[in-house]
Amino acid sequence: MLNFTILESSAFWWAVLEGLGVTLGLTGLSMVFGFLLGGLLAAMQVYGGKPARLVARIYIFVFRGVPLLILLFLAYYGLPRIAWLRGSVFWDLVLVSPFRTAVFVLTINNAAYLGEMIRGGLRMVPGGLLEAATAIGMTRTRAFFRVHAPLALRSILGNLGSETIFVVKASAITSVITVRDLLGGPTVLGKVFLDPLTPLLVVGVVYVLLVQIIDFGTRMLRAHLSVPGSSQSHHV
Repeated sequence: MLNFTILESSAFWWAVLEGLGVTLGLTGLSMVFGFLLGGLLAAMQVYGGKPARLVARIYIFVFRGVPLLILLFLAYYGLPRIAWLRGSVFWDLVLVSPFRTAVFVLTINNAAYLGEMIRGGLRMVPGGLLEAATAIGMTRTRAFFRVHAPLALRSILGNLGSETIFVVKASAITSVITVRDLLGGPTVLGKVFLDPLTPLLVVGVVYVLLVQIIDFGTRMLRAHLSVPGSSQSHHV
């Protein structure tokens, strides 16, 4: 049964709003940084030599295989035990707070999935398009950024939306390292009111609404960028 005392508390709703902001921050930052690192991993596999491809494949193999919770515990509890990291730039940038540690862990995990996603998108672009672009006077670099990359990005938009939804939900585990995200903040107040159920129900509804908004935005963006008459424009 819902505890209306909690629902009538302004402190609870402030905790929900603040937690929502933290969750959106975790998702946005880790997706941006993960996309940049994933793009590098994809480029290493598509354009790099054998050593670069090997490094990228090992990274993707490891970070797709290790559970996110283990990565989070290793970063939060394990890395601070390494003496030479204390006082380093890495400590000041990443390990100085639970939030930054969570962004770091989500980023390196996302990059493994996004790297494979971007690599698949790059492979889907016909090579003849790049040849046509260079034939009309474009340099290979300009052809990549004006032709290859936009088409690859368009082809993976749906997967990017799914990955964003995954990160939104996966970010909930950062509450175990005291991050006051959408799950962590309200559930702390639930302990104060001696009712863990009501905050979980409310937070669950907020997650559902957030996922629906992301899904709707992704479908609208795909519809906007789809080529008229293509199969993608009819299956949004």
